[in-house]
Amino acid sequence: MLDLLKKYIFKDFKLKVLSLVLATMLWFAVSYMGESKMGFSVKIGVDKLGKEFIIKKIENEEVLITVDGPVSILKGIRARDIRLTLNLSDVKEGRHVFTLQETDVQTPKGVKVEALKPDFVAIELDRIMEKRLQTIITLDKKWTGIYKIKSWSPQYALVEGSKESLEKIHSIETIPVDGNFVADEEIIEIPLDIKDMLVRKVKPETVKVVLRRQ
Repeated sequence: MLDLLKKYIFKDFKLKVLSLVLATMLWFAVSYMGESKMGFSVKIGVDKLGKEFIIKKIENEEVLITVDGPVSILKGIRARDIRLTLNLSDVKEGRHVFTLQETDVQTPKGVKVEALKPDFVAIELDRIMEKRLQTIITLDKKWTGIYKIKSWSPQYALVEGSKESLEKIHSIETIPVDGNFVADEEIIEIPLDIKDMLVRKVKPETVKVVLRRQ
C-alpha cells in the first residue's frame, strides 16, 4: 500500500510541481493585478452651507457606493477613504432633493465609481435665529425634600439654533441636578439640556447651581 502511494505521488513529479507553481502564480496575478468590485457605506458630507442656515434633516444620509479597480488597491481601501460631498452654497431654507452623480464622489487614485444606491438625497434646511432663553433648574426626584435650589447663575443663556426649534420657547432647562451630596450646601456645574433642540451654539453651556439642605 505504501509503495503504491509513493508511486502515485512521484509519478510525473516534475509536471505536478510545475502545475503547482503555475497555480500559485495565477492566484497572485488575480489577487494583485485583477479587477474587482467592492461596496462601501459612505456618509454624505456637506460643504459651503450658509452661516444663516442649519440642517434640520437629511434623508438617505448614507449611500452605498460600489467601486471597481485593481484588487491590490481595493484591499487597502476603507469607507473613510471615499467621500461624497454636496455643495450647498446656493441652497435656501426648505426641503431640497439632490440627484447624486458619480462625479460627486472622491475616490483613491486607480479606483472608479460604478454605482450609487440610492442615487438621491433629500436635505431640509431651516434659518438660524439667536434667542435669549431663561434657564430653569430641574432637581433629580431623589433629592426632593432633602435639598432645595438656593440660587443659580446665569439666569439666561444665549442660544443659536433652528428658527422652528426656538421660535415658540422662552426657557431652557438643565439636565436633572444629581450627585453625591452630603454637605449642608452644595455647588455644582450642570449642563443645559439641548437633546430635543436643534441648536448650533449655547452660551454658556452650563449653569452654576447652589443647593441648600432643607
